[in-house]
Amino acid sequence: MLTIGLLFESQADLMGKAEAQVSTHYHWREPEEIAAITNALTTLGHTVVPIGSLSNLLNGWQRHQLPLLVWNLSVGALSRNRTALAPALLEHLGIPYTGGDAATKSLTLNKDWLKPVLDWCKIATPPWIRYGLGTEISQLPPWPVSLLKPTCEGYSLGLQRFETTQDLTVLQAQVKQLQAQFQTAILCEPLIVGREITVGLVGNIEPKLLAAVETVTQQGQALQDQVLTLKAKRQGGFQKVGISLADSRLQPMQSTALALMQLLQPLDYATFDFRLDDQGQAYLLDVNADATLHPMRSMAQIAQAQDLSYEQLIELILQTTCQRWHLDCKAL
Repeated sequence: MLTIGLLFESQADLMGKAEAQVSTHYHWREPEEIAAITNALTTLGHTVVPIGSLSNLLNGWQRHQLPLLVWNLSVGALSRNRTALAPALLEHLGIPYTGGDAATKSLTLNKDWLKPVLDWCKIATPPWIRYGLGTEISQLPPWPVSLLKPTCEGYSLGLQRFETTQDLTVLQAQVKQLQAQFQTAILCEPLIVGREITVGLVGNIEPKLLAAVETVTQQGQALQDQVLTLKAKRQGGFQKVGISLADSRLQPMQSTALALMQLLQPLDYATFDFRLDDQGQAYLLDVNADATLHPMRSMAQIAQAQDLSYEQLIELILQTTCQRWHLDCKAL
């Protein structure tokens, strides 16, 4: 059996910083996620050691106390390199780990790098305007409703809606506020009205799990023009329902997820967020290389839609990781 270290930032790790705010530092791993992963790995027969933050990992290295494998849940805060720090350090220390490497984590986190790659791969993504730090905004975007988002954030942090019926000064003020808050460029893209669908995948070369859920209202209706901001997510009012990728309208999403899993490997597991408009065009919004494994969130719900228990999901990810690092899975 393996000794597996859990690497993650807790709420205390992030919110203990003087500049910390929930609106910018909401990257910590919730206790329910840590407990669920720990329980699943323990049930599978492994010993789980909670490492905590990167600082704790370095302290363990100094004491020559490092695990054989790290389950990497570290995402940091307020840096375009925040998700890449852990895999880069673990590679330097020679410790196998779950999830994407530093290059993949950086690319997928930084949307202004990812979107040109998607264009190059001929993968449909909403058109965008990039407002760099110090950029003077002299005209309104060409879309009736736009979404403003920091280039290197997740979980809808900083996501704001802007309508072109508003004055240019409103747009300038919104962008300036977001730039100051997150210290990064801001992307502006049109709101795609329609269904919001998340595809989940486990497996780098051959998928061990490939399925999807749709985010709908409590009444079971498609989101249409509703936007999942951080506030909306925290307030609830939405649910996720399993859907079949065998539907011909959803086949492009499946093909896109598979193609990106191949291109960006190693990822081990990831989720892909799409919007499907009323004409049947699917647009890729985001690649979540640090997808949460909280038992009540998308990845676990995707597994459940395929009649897989949470423990089976964790086992699939572990098998994928062992295959990638050429570890003897049978010995597990």
